[in-house]
Amino acid sequence: VKSPKGNHISIFFSMFTEIIMVMLFICSQALQQNKEPTYLIRPFTRITIQNNNEYLLGVHCKSKDDDIGFRSLKKGEKYSYKFHINFPNSTLFFCRFSRGLINKGVFDLYVVDRDYNRCTKCLWKAEKDGLYGNGEFPKLALVFFKWIK
Repeated sequence: VKSPKGNHISIFFSMFTEIIMVMLFICSQALQQNKEPTYLIRPFTRITIQNNNEYLLGVHCKSKDDDIGFRSLKKGEKYSYKFHINFPNSTLFFCRFSRGLINKGVFDLYVVDRDYNRCTKCLWKAEKDGLYGNGEFPKLALVFFKWIK
């Protein structure tokens, strides 16, 4: 003769097992559909901006979550910041460039889809005609943005 208490424990463990199995199935399906890399420990990515112009270059960088702040770069001066790629693989950093009151443009300096396999140390060089992005991996290295003024 089974006791009612033993029957409740059996039902509880049966439901618990079913819930775990459903959760594992859902997670495995989600991982199979995700085409981006999903590492638990993600390395830092570093963005470096170098001004190669004769004028003082204003740079203000942001993401959706972080405002890196404004910097003025003299010729040859570099400015760097680092970050981790977020979990849903949607990290985006953009920067506004200016020469005094003249807006030179706003450009996406890091986009996961474009840059994840291109660089973890991304170097952007501000030149006379625009912004050149170089990565560690030569075949995917060069990205170019033309100044708007």
